[in-house]
Amino acid sequence: MNISDQYFELILNELKEVQKLCSDANSPEDKLYFFSASYGILNRVMNFYCEPTLVFMHQILQATHQAFSQRLSMPKKAETISNSFPNKMWESLFSYFSLLILEFEKKDENKIREVLEKFSNLSYSISGNGFYLYLREKLVI
Repeated sequence: MNISDQYFELILNELKEVQKLCSDANSPEDKLYFFSASYGILNRVMNFYCEPTLVFMHQILQATHQAFSQRLSMPKKAETISNSFPNKMWESLFSYFSLLILEFEKKDENKIREVLEKFSNLSYSISGNGFYLYLREKLVI
């Protein structure tokens, strides 16, 4: 990852701030709102310096936010298995986010990609078929 110290520090500091805000937030909606800043900072930096790892991080974090947002907005007519949203998914989201910050700080592109793969599986586990696979323990998050 070839990124200037200035942009690197800007991203890292913002990701850490997002982590704190998400941790302090009380509701799932608030946590998700603050999480959206994770890919927002990447988008802003890419306007000045575009680098493949940043693009990949942006795409995965944005897709993850979108998957969680769609799941939260599902009508809650009755508490059904397809409507449930296991706490494990929220725990995984913020565990992976902490891990991403750690690997980003180390500038380890291979580890960053491994963490982004975890985000991808998590995002898929929230979808219809992904949730089915999650319940059958075929998709591990």
